[in-house]
Amino acid sequence: MTRQCWFCASETTATRHDRVVGLHRDVQAGPTWYVGVRTKWQSNSVRVPRCERCHHGHIIEQSMLALSIAAPIAYAASGQLDTLLGILPSTSGGRVTAVIWAVVACLPALVWIATRQAWLPWDRIAPRHLRHARRHPAVQQLREDGWHYRPGPFPYWQNAKDPDHQRLSGPSARPRRILGRITGLLGLASSVVTVVLYFRDSELAALFLVLACGLFFLSSKIDPEV
Repeated sequence: MTRQCWFCASETTATRHDRVVGLHRDVQAGPTWYVGVRTKWQSNSVRVPRCERCHHGHIIEQSMLALSIAAPIAYAASGQLDTLLGILPSTSGGRVTAVIWAVVACLPALVWIATRQAWLPWDRIAPRHLRHARRHPAVQQLREDGWHYRPGPFPYWQNAKDPDHQRLSGPSARPRRILGRITGLLGLASSVVTVVLYFRDSELAALFLVLACGLFFLSSKIDPEV
């Protein structure tokens, strides 16, 4: 069955690229017989049609967001921030180098903003960002009926289930989701280590760069919600 992608209005047939939006309502919390609180709520989800191009574009957007967070952390961990602020003694040439690396550390954030706003002239970029899925009519209808964004209340935000139970059921999707998130975090950590090792002129920087790229690729293939 041919459907229209919600993000770019192109025709799409594959459902594996759909964005699943989770919602919840009727949250009830009460004490249990042991020391703790049990939280119950109703959950629902909507499949928002998405084509392969927009799916890959959203993966690029999320990857650039991770790099925009990791780059400043790596910049500060390398000691360049201390040099820039004058905490560590350095020459004028050292401060110029610190300024140059500060600009480089800010580039991923600028690229992420340009990617999110679809300013880059690249056909792999989705014309609308990922949160545009919340404007889908089916999602808005549930919102009018009292449903809230996210699959569950805090801290159960990331438990969205695919409504197509033939493709993904809750128990089978959970291990893939957890493994995908762990793989993504390891990729982010490898990116930070790569930048730190590069500043220290270590030959291991190239190895960790390849490792980070591989982990991000595996995360995008494992996690059913990406």
